Amino acid sequence: MTIRALLVLAPLALSVAGCSAVTCRPSSIVVARKEERARVEDRSGGLYRTTETGRLEPAMQPGAVREYWVQSKSGEWYRVSAEQFAAADVDRPIEICR
Repeated sequence: MTIRALLVLAPLALSVAGCSAVTCRPSSIVVARKEERARVEDRSGGLYRTTETGRLEPAMQPGAVREYWVQSKSGEWYRVSAEQFAAADVDRPIEICR
């Protein structure tokens, strides 16, 4: 194998191996508690402003970001989508990604 082939294949192999750690492992939990949390985060909303030096930068404004969490009977918390949160009922199982 040539050096050029190694230089091409090595990063590819590393990127594929890295993706396996990010994949979803579906699991079922029984919901003990539901909690909706909000935090303030700077957001651009797709708008830009011109700086004093003429550069374009995102126009950052504070905005509320909602997060939805469910707690399992074993005490672990899991972040879920808004749809999963709305459909989840206490003492009922739901599918989550671990």
